[in-house]
Amino acid sequence: MTTARRLDVPPDVAAAVRSGVRLFNRGRYLEAQQVWEESWREAPSADRAFLEALVQLAAGLHLRTRRGATRGAVHLLAQAVIALEDYRPAAHGVDVEALIADVDACIAWLRTLDRPHRFLDRARLPRIR
Repeated sequence: MTTARRLDVPPDVAAAVRSGVRLFNRGRYLEAQQVWEESWREAPSADRAFLEALVQLAAGLHLRTRRGATRGAVHLLAQAVIALEDYRPAAHGVDVEALIADVDACIAWLRTLDRPHRFLDRARLPRIR
């Protein structure tokens, strides 16, 4: 059995977004990032910036929650917000408007912190709707 992708079949970006969202909303940021990166590699150019924004979002939260890197996380989250601006109000089933608001709030909150990530902080992290 081979897992090679047929070149004449376009990637299902919407399915990859949904799969990544499920992982992301469970706090499995690295796995979500990997799903979106894989789709990004073969996605049509119109979808690449959106997928890149999701990758940055997942990478930023992975940095914060698993490695405690607040400054790097804030940078990646801010870059994701900039890229997501072009996809308001929604794209691929994602409420981009709500996501931007949640990520902006998260960035503001992270900038006030001077401590490692705590389990209860998860309630303040953005979810994708």
